[in-house]
Amino acid sequence: MLAATDLSLLDMKLSSPEHPPDLEASSPCPTIIEPPKGLLRRYLSSNISSRKTEYVLLLCWFTTGLLDSTIFNAYSTFVSMQTGNTMFLGLGASNFDSTSRPYGWAKSLVSLICFVLGALFFSRFGTYFRASRRGTLAVSFLIQAAIVLLCAILVQAGAVEGRLEYIGEKIDWIHTVPIALLSFQAPGQVWLSRDLQFAEVSTVVVSTMLYDFGSDPELFRKGNGKRKRRFMGFCALLVGAVVGGWVTKQTGHITVPMWVGGVIKLCIAGAWVVWPAEERKRWWGC
Repeated sequence: MLAATDLSLLDMKLSSPEHPPDLEASSPCPTIIEPPKGLLRRYLSSNISSRKTEYVLLLCWFTTGLLDSTIFNAYSTFVSMQTGNTMFLGLGASNFDSTSRPYGWAKSLVSLICFVLGALFFSRFGTYFRASRRGTLAVSFLIQAAIVLLCAILVQAGAVEGRLEYIGEKIDWIHTVPIALLSFQAPGQVWLSRDLQFAEVSTVVVSTMLYDFGSDPELFRKGNGKRKRRFMGFCALLVGAVVGGWVTKQTGHITVPMWVGGVIKLCIAGAWVVWPAEERKRWWGC
C-alpha cells in the first residue's frame, strides 16, 4: 500500500505546473525540424512551389534551340543534342579522310565528354545542397548564366572567332572552348526538369518526347498536362532554333544569341529568388 501511495504522489508531483508532462515523448506527431536561423538563410533554404514552373522549362527549351542552332551554324556541332554528336562521332570514326568536316568528330567528342561532366556536377550539386531549395536553384542557373555569358564575352572580344565568314572548314582548336563550356552547363536544365518532376520534358531530348507524345493513351483527353507540356516544349525548341539560325544569318556573328541565352538564364536565376515557397504542412489534432 505504501509503495502504491508513493507512486501516486510521485505522478501528481511530476504532473504539477512545476513539472509539466513531456508531451513530445508520447506524441504520435513527427518531429518538425525548424529551418536555420536568420531571415535570409531561412528564405533561401525554403522549397519552392512547383506551380507554373513548367513555363520556366519552356524558356529552357527555347534556350536549347537558340544555342544549339547557333553553335551548329558556326562550328558544326551541338552542345545539348548529344544524339547528333554521337552520329557525328561515329561518322568521323568511319571516315577519317573526309574533307567536308576534318576533325569535326573531335568537336563532337569534346561536347559529349563535357556534357557528361556537367551532368555529374549538377546532379551532385543538387543532391548536396537539396535541389528544391530556392537558393540552390538560383545558384545553379547563375552558374549556367555565367558560363554562357563568358562564352559571349570570349567571342565578342575576339579571343574565339565568331564571324561565320571567317570560320573555315579546318578545325581551330580554340573553337572547342565555347563548345566545352556550353556543353558543360546544358545538363543543368535536365537536372531542373527531374527535380521539378517533369521528366516528360527534359529540355534536350526530342525523339523520346515525340514518341511519348504520340503513344500517350490519353492524347486526346481534355486537361492532359503531360501532352500540353510536350507539345509546348517542342514548339519552344523549334522557335529557339529558328531564331538562332535567323539571327546568325542576318548578323553573320554568333554573339547575339549567346548574349540572349545568357540573359534568359540570368532572369531565370532571379525568378527563383522571388518564386513562391512551397506551403508547409502542419499537423493538427495530435
